[in-house]
Amino acid sequence: MNADDFYWYASILIFIPWGLLIAFPNWKFTETIAFASAIILFAAASIFTFKYLLGSNSGGSFLSFEGFKNLFRNKEMLLTGWLNYLSFCLLVGTWQSHDARQLKLGHIFVVPSLLLTMLTGPAGLLLYLVIRFFKTKKWDLGTKA
Repeated sequence: MNADDFYWYASILIFIPWGLLIAFPNWKFTETIAFASAIILFAAASIFTFKYLLGSNSGGSFLSFEGFKNLFRNKEMLLTGWLNYLSFCLLVGTWQSHDARQLKLGHIFVVPSLLLTMLTGPAGLLLYLVIRFFKTKKWDLGTKA
């Protein structure tokens, strides 16, 4: 599958695990599907990265800003960045859902942070951590309230 096709499929299919996390957080397969989806995206990002690294190099490098910019001129590396974003955000959303359930935090309070995590990543995590703080009165990430 080429980078264009994989981008389209990943960008559409990512809504399945997110939809489950938002609409069906207590279904016994929700976390498994979301976690497995993130792992599949990690694997795909790795494959496209190795494909790039083993192919012709177009001046891309992590050692300079110019080289870093050149990395993303290649479709495979641009796709790798997108897949990393999708997978990390999904992994964070899965953790939020799991953690909220452990803390017995009402799902209605978690949905805004899940939506924000899906759209903007770090802002959604920050919102969840603030909500979590008001529930637990502490900033550590232990599961005991």
